[in-house]
Amino acid sequence: MTIHKLGAAAWVVYGVGSSGYVLMIPVIGYATYFHTQVAGGGPEAATYWALAVAGALLVTGLIAPLLGAFADGKGKRRQILALLTALACISTAALTLIRPGEIVTGMAVFIIAHTAFLLAKAIYDSYLPVLGEPNSLSVISGLGWGLGYLGSVACFFLCLPFIQSGAENIDPGTFALAFLVTGVFFACLSLPAVFVLPRDDVRERSIAGPGAFGRLGTTLKEWRQHRDILSFLLAFYLINDAVVTILFFIGIFFKTNFGLSVEEILKLTLLFFLVGVPATIAFGWLGRVWSERGALFVTLLIWLILIAIMALGHGERVPLTVAIIAGLVIGSSQSLCRSIYAQMIPADRSSEFFGFNALVGRASAALGPLVFGVVNAASGSQRMGMASIGGFIVLGGLILAYQRPSQRTQSQGAHA
Repeated sequence: MTIHKLGAAAWVVYGVGSSGYVLMIPVIGYATYFHTQVAGGGPEAATYWALAVAGALLVTGLIAPLLGAFADGKGKRRQILALLTALACISTAALTLIRPGEIVTGMAVFIIAHTAFLLAKAIYDSYLPVLGEPNSLSVISGLGWGLGYLGSVACFFLCLPFIQSGAENIDPGTFALAFLVTGVFFACLSLPAVFVLPRDDVRERSIAGPGAFGRLGTTLKEWRQHRDILSFLLAFYLINDAVVTILFFIGIFFKTNFGLSVEEILKLTLLFFLVGVPATIAFGWLGRVWSERGALFVTLLIWLILIAIMALGHGERVPLTVAIIAGLVIGSSQSLCRSIYAQMIPADRSSEFFGFNALVGRASAALGPLVFGVVNAASGSQRMGMASIGGFIVLGGLILAYQRPSQRTQSQGAHA
């Protein structure tokens, strides 16, 4: 298999657009707007946000495997990607209408937008195995994640006129216009993928009987033949639990523990993305020339250092240090996991297997915010909440250390 250059380029551009959404909705923009304006900024505001995030992740996890099986069986990946992306963009734009006190509505619209986004991302990720040779996947994945940070920077500057005074000091209607800008930005950059990504070969893909349910049932019955994949997903479950929790709460953590304004948080986030661009690409290259698993273990060690600093660090330099270290590893570890997994699964069932990946990843990510919320509520300390997730990194790393991919898995990856 040669690299599908046009498809890979469109795939990377989609990643650029989706990264703008990630920054301005779940990570910083809408997260701080919901916490400060919609939910009033009180002690219960973080709990409401945790419930909204967990709700989107759980719904995604339940739907993703079936949707992936349907996409593989019917050869409808591009159509499904287009529909889900459109729903995500429209719902994101609709967040512009949410006003202070509309907690339930604000949670519901976010859940719709983020569920559609995460399901679209699962379909998007499933294209990776068909875009190039196995030894090039870590580079393509790293480019998608690394250059995606440039999308976050671009989206940030487009939104800056509406958010520069912060969610606390500006008319909510003005700040919320940033969500309309984000929806349009994502929609425009998703168009190349919708039209350029390679079509699925639907010959011999029709499934008699229950269709997607039958395909999904067959895969579940065959899981004993995929024990290596299952153990990798368990490790990913644990690692992803910590990563996503930090990603969703880092803005609120900075605001609560260091008194940073929204503008200061966004500036740190901008630095984080500027560090993330070369770091993620570099780790993708390291995975190719050395070892993808070895590079992943390096990122896990850095994660543990980051969590320790967040739990124990004091002083005005801590947020800057955290932003730089987070930039080194958030995209790098997830990109490496994606490329490793892409080489382990059958290429003709990639949407289905990435659906299971979404099930594991989203279900685990739902647990992280809930644990953070519970520990935060019980201890009254977000630092304790952050410290509580360090064990997930350790356990995930131990599972990866003892995992030895079978020759069957390696040969499957070679044909991906």
